[in-house]
Amino acid sequence: MRWLDALWFRIRGLWRRRLEGELDDELQFHLDQLTRQYVERGYKPAEAAIAARRDFGATANLKEHLREVRGVSLIDAFTDDVNYGTRLMWRNPGFAAAALVTIALGIGATTAVFTVVYGVVLRPLPYREPDRLVSVWSTAPRMGLSRALVTAANYRDWLAQNHSFESLALGRHIGNFNLTGAGEPERVQGARVTASLFTTLGVMPALGRAFVDAEETIGKEFVVILSDGLWTRRFGRDRSIVGRPMQLNGEAYEVVGIMPPGFAYPSRDFDLWVPLTVNPEEYRTRLGGNFLSVARLRPGVSVEQAQAEMTAISINLAQAHPDSNRDIGALVEPLRADLVREVRRPLLILLAAVGSLLLIGCASLANLLIARAVSRSGELVLRSALGATRERLVRQAVTELVPLLAVGGAAGLAIAHLLLSLGRPLLPATMPRVEQIAIGMPVLIFTVVLLGLTALATGVWPALQVARWDVAAALRESLRGGATTLRGGRMRDVLVIVQIAVSVVLIVGASLLARSLFGITRVDPGFDSGGVTSLHLAIPRGKYPRDLQIAAFCRDVLERVRQIPGVRSAGMVNRLPLAGGAQVGILEVERSALANNRVESIDWRTATPDYFATLGIPLLEGRTFTDADNHGAPMVGVVDERLARIAWPNESAIGRRFRIPLGNSPWVTIVGVVGHIKHDSLTSDTRPQVYWNYLQRPQDRMALVVRTDSDQPSIVPSVTAKIRAVDPEQPLYDVRTMREVVDRSLGQQWLVTGVLLVFASASLFMAAVGVYGVAAYGVRQRAREFSVRMALGADRRDVLMIVLMRGAAMAGIGLAIGLAGALLAARGLRPLLHDVSAFDVISLVGAAAVLAVTTLLATLIPARRAVHLEPMTVLRGE
Repeated sequence: MRWLDALWFRIRGLWRRRLEGELDDELQFHLDQLTRQYVERGYKPAEAAIAARRDFGATANLKEHLREVRGVSLIDAFTDDVNYGTRLMWRNPGFAAAALVTIALGIGATTAVFTVVYGVVLRPLPYREPDRLVSVWSTAPRMGLSRALVTAANYRDWLAQNHSFESLALGRHIGNFNLTGAGEPERVQGARVTASLFTTLGVMPALGRAFVDAEETIGKEFVVILSDGLWTRRFGRDRSIVGRPMQLNGEAYEVVGIMPPGFAYPSRDFDLWVPLTVNPEEYRTRLGGNFLSVARLRPGVSVEQAQAEMTAISINLAQAHPDSNRDIGALVEPLRADLVREVRRPLLILLAAVGSLLLIGCASLANLLIARAVSRSGELVLRSALGATRERLVRQAVTELVPLLAVGGAAGLAIAHLLLSLGRPLLPATMPRVEQIAIGMPVLIFTVVLLGLTALATGVWPALQVARWDVAAALRESLRGGATTLRGGRMRDVLVIVQIAVSVVLIVGASLLARSLFGITRVDPGFDSGGVTSLHLAIPRGKYPRDLQIAAFCRDVLERVRQIPGVRSAGMVNRLPLAGGAQVGILEVERSALANNRVESIDWRTATPDYFATLGIPLLEGRTFTDADNHGAPMVGVVDERLARIAWPNESAIGRRFRIPLGNSPWVTIVGVVGHIKHDSLTSDTRPQVYWNYLQRPQDRMALVVRTDSDQPSIVPSVTAKIRAVDPEQPLYDVRTMREVVDRSLGQQWLVTGVLLVFASASLFMAAVGVYGVAAYGVRQRAREFSVRMALGADRRDVLMIVLMRGAAMAGIGLAIGLAGALLAARGLRPLLHDVSAFDVISLVGAAAVLAVTTLLATLIPARRAVHLEPMTVLRGE
């Protein structure tokens, strides 16, 4: 450490000499100014100089005044206090270790959570003037959709009629591309976007060019822009790839540009962009939107003004197209808020929770400082008696914390980095902007400010209490541990009450979320996930342009997979349950109990006959699909029990018909009724479901589900081999068991609940340590009193009750405050709760019981020590 001390003294010396030189210059400047004024009034130069010095005072006094103003003496005092604090830390390793662990854990956990919140929620989007970017959604209240995808026809009208947007861009929600050619076949996710997207976002390709409007024409759309990640991973950052063709979905696309690192729209999963071509038929219908829309506001236009204009446009469109646009509106919201909409509340809850844990840590640190201040009461009282002011004592107390905060802050940053490294893979797969999570300058500034607030919160209050002591009385009592120790004891009681109260809030919150999550995991999803492995296929339209070819490919794959030993059944569906995404629309049904024969919100899938048996979806009535339900046969469908009950209550749905109310859409005859399953969420999924036959309505994105005797990931190589036997260029992706699919859908709940449980456990431990410390401190300070009591005949049980009652009093006050705070905090958890009230009695009573037992155990050990005191030994020592 000698070299570090030498370096610090060297820096301080250079700093002092520089400031001393500046002081001399400033002194001379002020004297010259006064001298000039006297000369202007008629004084001779020598007389003017004397008068200036007389008015200004002695040069030495002036220089000392300037020293105070410019901070030279403060630098000396600061340096002395820091050095003294460092020596204290080395002399008291136990205190230093406890304080450093408290600071490091509190700062580390808080910094880690803030890094996630900043990266996901607060960090500006990596686009030009991101505050002017907005998402534009359709709304469909009749279908229960507060946000719905946009139709091409409505987008065209928005583009022509609005005056709020500088530019407006459109993109298709999901695009899957099979990348073939050199290397293994790979499925990549891409977006089909209008040429205006890049100018709207304000980000142009780092290499090559963006799209032009002419490339949005059918037949001219075979150009592609790659992400920096795909360019690096697949092509080794070869700049000559621009202008060359690559194979996507069996077709040749010319690479025209490479986007800069960090560009991600609509999410980080997208690796490429191709021009959006809109079929003219899509401009003739306004039902069933398939597009995302993003816009850039004109300078000076607010989100509220744009929303008002889009509402007026929607009203006009509803009047012009009553059949399709009745009750269809538009929603304008900031793009950043839209991207983080689903995770904003959980992350802010975690930030509040870790802030509460830091508050408990500050209380623990303040308790340690009070204990040290009481042990140094003689020194502090002597300083005060010798003339140290209250401000000086407070400044010293805070400055002495600098070494602890510096070392603890550095350790906290290391812990935060470790927590982020370990926790990033555990974040929900649906969390946006995960790539933005990093410890950068804003996070470092936050940590420094946090350390400063910690110093003020933990150092100022104890110092102020010490500064208020009566010096004469304190000098007399410091020898006996009287007034000074009593004041310190009261402060420690208050801090422990704060710890207990905050712990109650965290425990109640963790209990509510844990009970909610337990309830969710017991929800019946409507299917059996055990023993089922799933994987996804993206069937290229370029290679299989006809629906019959796609259907034949699916049939061949299923026939081969069923031949694998251990496979009980196999089926396909275009979207797995609980895997995200939705196809929602309006369904027209015949001869139903509904007034207009329409069901406003329907979720539909395309499935193979064995899909229902493979997932264990019960067949309640009729049959599922058969090979006879082929392309040339009348169209048939399967509905779930919820649709049957809504449309035909107390009647059979078999033989009834439905259709999509678009143009000449054919009628579909219902041949079977199956059980309702959870498609979107285990907590809220009430939309009726319809299944199309894969032979009659094929989809080019299918999920294969395979049921074996148990969960067998080892079956995947055999399945892959069978698929590659049908098409060697077919990539597979998103391979997981259905149990993993279900668990993944609960990723957000698991994250918030798990972290809050950890924080609650840590807070409970810290509160128990605080209660134990206060009880032990009280027993030590009142040892003489207890000895006198017992010497005069007091029962040892009376002494035991005195100690226990003090702990019970702190616990009671802390519980009362904590339960009141928990009732307020629980309101913020309501959106995350399922079948659990925010005022759940079990959680509230459970938290109170846990804290009561913990307080009792923490107080019992010091209480037993008080009971076993030997009065004569203690009094003889006095």
